[in-house]
Amino acid sequence: MTIELTILGIDVSKSSVTCHILTQYPKGGLQAYWNKTRNKASSLYPAFYSNPDAKKKQKSAFDFADYLAEIKPDYAILEPTGNHYSRLWASILNKLEIKILWVGHVELRRYRGGKNLPNKSDPADALAMAAYGHDPDHQLETGELNLRYFLMHRPEPIDELRDLCQQLEHLNRVQSPIVNYARQLLAWQFPEVAHSKSVSTAGFLPPLWAWLAKRLEISPAGKTRIENRYKISIARDYGIEIDPILELHAEWMCDISLYEGRLEARISEMLSESAFKSYMTVFDKFGFGLRVRSRLLTRIYPFESFLGVNGRPVIEYEVREVKKTERDRKDGQTTVRRLAGDTKRIKRNRSRDTFKMRLGMGTVLEQSGDGLVEKASGSSLCRISLWQYVLTGVETGRLPSNDLTKELINYRDSLKANVTEQGEKLLGGKHIQGKLMSKVVNLLFQELCKIIPLS
Repeated sequence: MTIELTILGIDVSKSSVTCHILTQYPKGGLQAYWNKTRNKASSLYPAFYSNPDAKKKQKSAFDFADYLAEIKPDYAILEPTGNHYSRLWASILNKLEIKILWVGHVELRRYRGGKNLPNKSDPADALAMAAYGHDPDHQLETGELNLRYFLMHRPEPIDELRDLCQQLEHLNRVQSPIVNYARQLLAWQFPEVAHSKSVSTAGFLPPLWAWLAKRLEISPAGKTRIENRYKISIARDYGIEIDPILELHAEWMCDISLYEGRLEARISEMLSESAFKSYMTVFDKFGFGLRVRSRLLTRIYPFESFLGVNGRPVIEYEVREVKKTERDRKDGQTTVRRLAGDTKRIKRNRSRDTFKMRLGMGTVLEQSGDGLVEKASGSSLCRISLWQYVLTGVETGRLPSNDLTKELINYRDSLKANVTEQGEKLLGGKHIQGKLMSKVVNLLFQELCKIIPLS
């Protein structure tokens, strides 16, 4: 006995959503259905706006709520397009007690492309999401949705943690123009400290900015040091005073520093929760810092979503064509294993590949002109975090002492020892760092596989 479901596909953009409702998978195929309905987009694919333009007779979020109350869908399927853009619409769905399912970016793109639906089309995306739930490949024999094809629900703590990480990233970005302009002003108002680093200490603000802003949260030693330098400054000697706009920029930097401290304290508190204990145990082995571990955690929690229904990695086999003749060199003799054009059966760890993609260490093929170009895919922030970890930890050797980090160091040394007979390095610095980043993610996946299913 099958179950009839009413599924609403919702495509979220910055200020609007486009919807499409389906009660069954379209007969004749998705492409034929799209060709038949795309000319009726205004009625079959209604759009709703968070800030509607009355002159264009755009529908509002209130109309969206009325639309939901009228059609009463069993499920609403969305793509996680940023926490902020989708939150309003998800909140309305939750308030009306409509179940929400999320489809990953990569999964939806592949599904839409496989059905020959157009790219960069909000109605086509809404149709793809509605059809995704009705596709027999994504359902159980009873007609119920197979939840393994959807993103696993994240509990509230991880959503809050993601918000906090995004706030930290935002504050980190806005500091650069403030600091750059402030240092330009310091170059003629207090040149002796224009390019010095100002780092906060426990309980105190960064000394330079706190002194310029006349804040009380400055360490006595830092205040004395800067005042003594200012007394002998060439700018002060020639009557150049600190400009009010420089003091304003220093105020901003102090406020940002204080707020960052509060965010990091809250993140540290959240990471100590029992739900994340196993993850922290693994992160401790690597020696990840607070910001790195919080970024990674928001992308990989819960880790079970990467595994199969049996709690183990999903391993698949596929047949590929050999593009280049494969040879083995042993005891001075060369043996040909496979010729170009032959086929070979290879093993693919789909769980690990998805995990690497989520952390920014995956690649996708994109059309560029007449050919396909391989481009990095996944979280760019996680990719930057992994690069920073490799640069400051693995490259320098400043890591906790254990078998895992020893393997990383040995791998680093083997890559750097890869030289020609003339002593020239075969791998450049960025190439080595990229391989080390991939190694870190592979080891992280292995360690989480050992501990998470058991917790």
